[in-house]
Amino acid sequence: MLSPTPTERAIFQQLQACNTLLCHCVAKMMLLSPATSLCLALLLLIPQTRSTTTGAPAPSTTAPCAPAWCGDLSIAYPFWLAGTHSPECGGHQAFQVTCDNATCYFKNSLWTYRIQAIFYEMKLIRVANTDLLDGACNIEKLANASSVLEPFYVSSEMNQELFFLHGCNLRAQQLPPSWAPLSCSANGSFAWLSGQYRPDDVSMTLPGNCSVSMVPVMAYDGAMGADYQRIMEAGFMLEYFPERCEGCRYPDGVTCRTTERAHRKMTIIGSTVAAASLLVLCICVLIWFLLGTKTMYTTERNTDMVSLIVSYGSLAPKRYKYTEVANIISSLNNKLGEGGYGTVFKGRLYDGRLVAVKFLHECKGNGDEFVNEVMSIGRTSHVNIVSLFGFCLERTKRALIYEYMPNGSLDRYIYSENPKETLGWQKLYTIAIGIARGLEYLHHSCNTRIVHFDIKPQNILLDQDFCPKIADFGLAKLCHTKESKLSMTGARGTIGFIAPEVYSRTFGVVSTKSDVYSYGMMLLEMVGGRKNVKSMAQKSSEKYFPHWIYDHFTKDDGLQACEVTSEVDEIAKKMTLIGFWCIQVLPMHRPTITKVLEMFEKGLDSLDMPPKQNFSQILEDSVYSLDTESRSPSSSTKPQGSFEEINLGNGKIL
Repeated sequence: MLSPTPTERAIFQQLQACNTLLCHCVAKMMLLSPATSLCLALLLLIPQTRSTTTGAPAPSTTAPCAPAWCGDLSIAYPFWLAGTHSPECGGHQAFQVTCDNATCYFKNSLWTYRIQAIFYEMKLIRVANTDLLDGACNIEKLANASSVLEPFYVSSEMNQELFFLHGCNLRAQQLPPSWAPLSCSANGSFAWLSGQYRPDDVSMTLPGNCSVSMVPVMAYDGAMGADYQRIMEAGFMLEYFPERCEGCRYPDGVTCRTTERAHRKMTIIGSTVAAASLLVLCICVLIWFLLGTKTMYTTERNTDMVSLIVSYGSLAPKRYKYTEVANIISSLNNKLGEGGYGTVFKGRLYDGRLVAVKFLHECKGNGDEFVNEVMSIGRTSHVNIVSLFGFCLERTKRALIYEYMPNGSLDRYIYSENPKETLGWQKLYTIAIGIARGLEYLHHSCNTRIVHFDIKPQNILLDQDFCPKIADFGLAKLCHTKESKLSMTGARGTIGFIAPEVYSRTFGVVSTKSDVYSYGMMLLEMVGGRKNVKSMAQKSSEKYFPHWIYDHFTKDDGLQACEVTSEVDEIAKKMTLIGFWCIQVLPMHRPTITKVLEMFEKGLDSLDMPPKQNFSQILEDSVYSLDTESRSPSSSTKPQGSFEEINLGNGKIL
């Protein structure tokens, strides 16, 4: 490698001083829009060409950097495990981790930290200072307790302040009630748990001429100064910013190094430094201005959403702080699933109950779906509706805390290769009735009527006893019970389960009958055991799935193509007949969900065969033809209480 000239080295040292100022600006810049972030990032790179573009990063030598495990903690970039990884996997000595008896540690010149959890996506690490766990009365140790070396920073947003006060000249009646005496010291030493962490508070003046030391902590609910030992053992949260060469990391788990050929000498005149410094200052001012505008909008938006949720009084679920949610999930290794909405983790509340925590993506809309879900499910209480324990809304961070369903969602059973051996037809039948009861509760038993709009197997969760619970109310609509139709703009739901009137008003008004259609499609999925959307992709090579199952149902072989044996023939046929009635194209021909439950109670012989719909034409044209291939339902079997038979109201749609 070629060495830089003295001139280059001097200029580089001046530019490095600018980099320290830029560190926080770059981190905050990620909150802006992608386009703005890209433009600002390109500008920020201009004065740093000596440090980052001495040569184009060329992947000349690669080293395997697959994640390593220490106990139940995964060690990955930018951290590297001593004895397992090479230093190239992290690139910074501060990220070196040692493993001792399945416990992770990292050290610097000040302290030794025990690593309790690493949150790679959020660039956070929860640690406990092992040198202070028995040093509450050691004034010399506590003097630098809040000092942390780069590239780590104490998170002021996620930590609180724990003060240790020594040598206080106060009488008992003068002591503030929040001060707790230290058990390891004589009179005059106290512990005090304060509010949000602010590093300047260590210099505050307190009564009694006390010597003040401050330790950052992540306190649990109800913690007090007397709990100082337990609080310190719980640790605190550090933020970290990987080196600028993080972009040199490859997705296959390796890092790259620049070659000697890429190392080219550059001659930089002194005026470049002055111009670069001025540019840096202007960019930082611009970033702070944009961040202030964005933060103000986000704060106002969050305040409006929280006010709307809290306005429902006792019906509103509990609001959690983001630090509390991080403690609930404990580790990001307990991931249950991930999708377009966000990521779900398994966690445990302080009372021991298992929960599922859903973190919504920050870019997911303007918060309407979040408020929708909290307000919809927060006002429900039914055995077939999943329970919402609480929510978190802080800046751009949003999370929902649900009861944990150990058996997952219904789709993992009905779409498996042999689902009937796993659940059995009687269990599927019981699950179908439970889902119908949950829908009846949403449609008719709540003070505010709720239409779900996304009934599908993936949104039906099963508890330890396989009791079904309806989940995911992000697309739900609320209306007063006197209203019989909903005003909507645009379609919502999942292809294959959306009612015709939802994506085209040609078929009728949107109402609770739209959920009945989705429920009917799901019943046929439970009988047929395959995904409806697959049949749509086959186009002309395969019939539309309800059409296909209808043809088999009317033939002599019955439902043998769906693996239905004679022993369970009646159960499968009843579910199929009810499903056919529910997917009638016109809402007025569908039963209400209450009528569906009545049909489940009747015998198979008392259920009439519904007319076959022209399903294929519906998919191709979005225009309904009234031609049917069999008779229309008789007046004796026509579902009663359709929305067209009720006086329509004009109440406000929530």
